[in-house]
Amino acid sequence: MEIEQIKAEILKIYSHWKNTSNSIAGDKDAELEESFVRDLIINYCENKGYEVDGYPFQKRILGETDNDYDEDYFCYERNLKYLDVLATIQEDVMELMYFYGKTFWPDQLESTEAYKKQLLLDILYNRYEIEF
Repeated sequence: MEIEQIKAEILKIYSHWKNTSNSIAGDKDAELEESFVRDLIINYCENKGYEVDGYPFQKRILGETDNDYDEDYFCYERNLKYLDVLATIQEDVMELMYFYGKTFWPDQLESTEAYKKQLLLDILYNRYEIEF
């Protein structure tokens, strides 16, 4: 998928996301919709061959022989860190992540520069509390 196709898919997912109810079930539905967006962007990144410290490709290979790289290794936090790191070094990923953030939470992002600055701080201070 190309960037414009992914953006169109994000808008479709957003239309479902914004209609979720304010309940526990609605929160779960909203989280699921957000995971669909992250999966779209992760798939895009993987199709481009983007890797961060061996993640995800080399780690998957290691997972074939090393139990430390099982399916639990490929968790939400590590995937989020993967996207955030890539957004700071790949313009196309920044474009997609910013579009996602600005679509879902328009008041929380003022510019791509401010977003990148925040991501760099998050990475520096390891807010994910996880390593690759």
